[in-house]
Amino acid sequence: MTSTNKEKMETSQQILAAPVLMGELSEFNLVHILQLLNECNVNGVLQVKKGALYGVMYFEHGQIIDAHVLTYDGEDALYEIFLWLSGKFAFHSFSIQRPKTIKRPTEDLILTGARYDERWRKLCKLGIGSGTILRAKSDEEITRMIAEEEEGTIHLAQADQEFLQTADGTKTLGEIANQLGYNRRKLVTVMSFLLTNGFLDIVSTSHSTPFSGKSAQVFMPELD
Repeated sequence: MTSTNKEKMETSQQILAAPVLMGELSEFNLVHILQLLNECNVNGVLQVKKGALYGVMYFEHGQIIDAHVLTYDGEDALYEIFLWLSGKFAFHSFSIQRPKTIKRPTEDLILTGARYDERWRKLCKLGIGSGTILRAKSDEEITRMIAEEEEGTIHLAQADQEFLQTADGTKTLGEIANQLGYNRRKLVTVMSFLLTNGFLDIVSTSHSTPFSGKSAQVFMPELD
């Protein structure tokens, strides 16, 4: 190989390795990042880093075909990353060959992720963390509240009922999560529903903001 060809190859590798899009999650919402990559019909890898945690999403023609973070793969990994309100991201553009573990259209994933992101941010604005203590309303109060709504508009799923039975005003959210074995996505969904409908009271919580830096709060032990 001549020196000229070697230099060209090294230059091509440098271009391939250089991210074409990068920034801070605190400044760019993940939903908007995914929408942009989808609309641009990209091929490549989106890397997301939060402290020691590292997540990756794989794109083919603008569609997310796989993701990985911690012990999660596929859609579960994707929604884990939606919990990261801070961190760094970088998109590297290149053709990839990888099995498609994610089958749903990326547009649907983004819509679901946007709702998930909204619920998560609302919980964070309340200062909820692993040390938060919650107390469920009494069974009588909950029955009355449901009866006062239009028939059929509120339904308590099994997960909702389990959470209400466990939230006794003494256990922290971290303890409840460990006892019930819910993953973060399930906790966000259940808590958002119960708090929005007034079935839960916050007994005590942290008032520090979860949106930036070292003060970031999440309410599952593996990310605390």
